[in-house]
Amino acid sequence: MAKENIHRAMGSLAYAIAVADGVIQEKEKEVILNLATKEFQLSDTDSEWINAMFTQLEVQNVSLNEAYSFAIDTLEANRHDYDFDDAMKTRCISFMKKIADAVGEIDYQETSVIDRFTADITRF
Repeated sequence: MAKENIHRAMGSLAYAIAVADGVIQEKEKEVILNLATKEFQLSDTDSEWINAMFTQLEVQNVSLNEAYSFAIDTLEANRHDYDFDDAMKTRCISFMKKIADAVGEIDYQETSVIDRFTADITRF
């Protein structure tokens, strides 16, 4: 269960980055699944958890802050069940930066989310 929760959290973070600039671009959605599989060496089933969470949040038009809070709360709650060490934290930050960079340059809002995440994960 914890592994699925971690992947749902990553889908939520991906959504937060994609929506940070105000518009979820089709290119960002295409890149997310490919990046998730590559960055985290996931199976198709694991990647689908990320994609499903992103899609759910998009359909429900969830705010950036709600998506971000869900991700942080989920990662923190499951950190002992899943190896959320410094290497995994680095991969998560890399994943977020690559999503933000998928369409043009990373903008201020996306950078703010990434910086906030970087600071928040130091507490666990």
